Amino acid sequence: MEIGIKIGPATERETLRRAATQAEELGLDHVWLSERVATPLDKPHPYRPMVDPWIALAFVAAVTERVRLGTSVSQIALRPPVLMARELATLDRLSGGRLIVGAGAGWVEEEFTSTGVPFETRGGRLNEVIRLLRHLWTRPEEPWNGKFFQIPPVGLVPPLTPGGPPIYVGAGGPPGLRRAAKYGDGFLSVTLPAETLSRVGERLQALRTQYGRSGPFPFLAQVPPPAGVEEARAMVRAYAKAGATGLILTHPEDRPTETLANRDVMQALLDEARSSRAQA
Repeated sequence: MEIGIKIGPATERETLRRAATQAEELGLDHVWLSERVATPLDKPHPYRPMVDPWIALAFVAAVTERVRLGTSVSQIALRPPVLMARELATLDRLSGGRLIVGAGAGWVEEEFTSTGVPFETRGGRLNEVIRLLRHLWTRPEEPWNGKFFQIPPVGLVPPLTPGGPPIYVGAGGPPGLRRAAKYGDGFLSVTLPAETLSRVGERLQALRTQYGRSGPFPFLAQVPPPAGVEEARAMVRAYAKAGATGLILTHPEDRPTETLANRDVMQALLDEARSSRAQA
């Protein structure tokens, strides 16, 4: 099992730098940022606006060497796909191939209306954007004629990772599970108990079989940071048994450095994760 941590919704340079470098020094496998492009002002909302995750991960790439970089998740279909393909290829190249593209359809209507993208078609657009990004990373000299996008032959900078960085789909409902199974290179779960996650994994596997897909499929679960050493060990064991291949420690507030400073708990997570890998 792999262990990662969400270092957002940090918006300050020093917090991001400290969290990323501490995560790498401790031996974590990946660091993550979320995305909230815009938030409504006329009603209560659980999140505040966040820094652009791709620019922030470029900053993180510059202060780290090994740890992988991901989004949990980004609304990639809000961007024009050619610009998104180039941005992600650039980050993949400059990070040394460490990028994981975590993508979700989104649920905040204001993110779409404020950027001029129809909210009602977000699922179908994301399905096409995932396929289109892979096309632009591998065969940009060929045209693309889809439902939402028509792209002529173009020349684009290629990513460092052959075929492009992996795209993990984040989801919580049936449409998202179908999207992950059909188009994703991996899955990012919302925070769920291990027992529930096990059933999600079974459904994903059944859908992947239905779509004729096989091979490795990382299954990462977002979890709250454990409070103690024994809880950390039990968490890894429970989620490994449920089929998760990785955990992402996720904070309700901007507190990643506090979690990383709890060295005994972090070490317990990492030791138990290595043990689970050895037994797999």
